[in-house]
Formats: sequence, C-alpha cells, structure tokens
Amino acid sequence: MEIAQDVARRFILGKQGLWPGRRWRGGEGTEQAMRQIEYLQLDPLQIVARSHDIKLYGRVLDYTPGMWEDLAYQQRKFFDWGGWLAVRPMEELPYWRVVMRRERDGNARLGAIARDHADAIAEMRATLRERTVVSNRDFAMATRTRTASYRGRKDSALALYYLWITGEVMTHHRERFERVYALTEDVAPAHLICESDEVEADRFLIKKEIAFSGLSRLNRSADSYRRGDPTGLGTLLTEQMLASGDIVEVRVEGWKAMHYALVSRAE
Repeated sequence: MEIAQDVARRFILGKQGLWPGRRWRGGEGTEQAMRQIEYLQLDPLQIVARSHDIKLYGRVLDYTPGMWEDLAYQQRKFFDWGGWLAVRPMEELPYWRVVMRRERDGNARLGAIARDHADAIAEMRATLRERTVVSNRDFAMATRTRTASYRGRKDSALALYYLWITGEVMTHHRERFERVYALTEDVAPAHLICESDEVEADRFLIKKEIAFSGLSRLNRSADSYRRGDPTGLGTLLTEQMLASGDIVEVRVEGWKAMHYALVSRAE
C-alpha cells in the first residue's frame, strides 16, 4: 500500500486525537482519549502544567487536571507502570505482567537491586501487608541506608521501586505526584492478576506499538520490550501478522523505510 505524505500525517495525527481538532469532552472523553492514544506518559515536572495534562487538554474539551487520576486511581480503569512511565488500560495488565517478569529475570540493574537490597525488599513486603498503603516518604532518611541511585536516595525507595516494576505492588494513588504503593491484589481486579500466553504478549506488544505510532517501523518494540530480539521471534510474529492481515505494510511517498499500520476489525 502506498499513500501520500499528507495522508500519512493526517492519519498519524488523527490516531493521536490531534486532527481534526478536539473530539472528546469531559471525564468520559478523557477516558476515550487515554485509550485512543494508547499510552499517557506521565511527567512530574510542572512549568506551565504537567505534560500529561497538556496532552489531554489538547485533545479533550472541558478537561481539568486530575481527571486522568480519577480514572486511574479511583475507578481503576488504568494503571501506571514502566521505566518509561505511562498510564495503560487495566485490562492490558496480563500482557504487561509478562514484561514485568522478563524485567525481573533479565534486567541486570534490577538484579543488582534484588541482590544488594534484599533485606529492604523483604521489609517493604511485610510493611505493605501490615499497613496496606505505603509511600517512600513514610521512611525517614535517618533510619535508612543511603543510596546513590537515580531511582531514590534511600534503600526503601529502591525496594519499593523494585516491587513495583516487577509487579508485586502497584500505584494505589498519588500524593503531590509521588506514588503511594499497595500490594497488587489490593489494586487490580483478581481476574487480571495473571500472565497472558508468551506469544500473545509479544503479538500484543507489536500491535500496541503500531497503534501508538499510527505508522511504525517497530523499533521500540524490540528495544524496549524484548531488550533485543536475539531469537528472531519478533520478526517471525510480524511476518505472521502481515500474512493474516492483522497489520499491513505502508509505503509513504518520499519516505525511505517501510512502515506498518494496524488493521481495524469489526467485532
């Protein structure tokens, strides 16, 4: 399939809810926008406003800061997760739990945290069972082992981050944008606290990346989610999805590389 550049631009902007104009309104529209854009990346920095609020304001009429938090932390329709921090639909959790386990088993930095701060991790597990919700601010610096990590200056911060990134805990809510943690079973619906099939998870990640980009070269799926594709499985799955018509190859006039687009199917 070959399309003109202006068609490609409008398709990508339309997939992200930026063309033609703001198409959603209010709280219900905020949920629709968050699902349409696939990922709502969170940013703690606030100059004029936080970037995720700016992103939603540009897509949703009558949007006010906090609407996304209500959907995520009160209604539990979304959850936040990832080193590349983003809000994702709650029903996707089984796929992301596969990625969480891969991170736990294959990420050397997480392995170092697990090894060097095993006692703090065990302590945070026990504390969460006792208190239900915990934030890093609950632990005074004077009582903790100091660390020099980007993820926190206290061993409690690293322990809570480890439990969160590997799926044992989730964000219960936020205070001054800082995470307040709870055990996963106290946040997510029980039927979603499971892992999907490995291959289905990889298919989901490929489709998610294409949907997020509109037109994608699939660079991030390999780099971010599988930490490389040494077995060639990502390439094989892409070929299978092309053959089944789940995705299509798209050539844009003037663009050198071939891109992929997701095929929408009626239920």
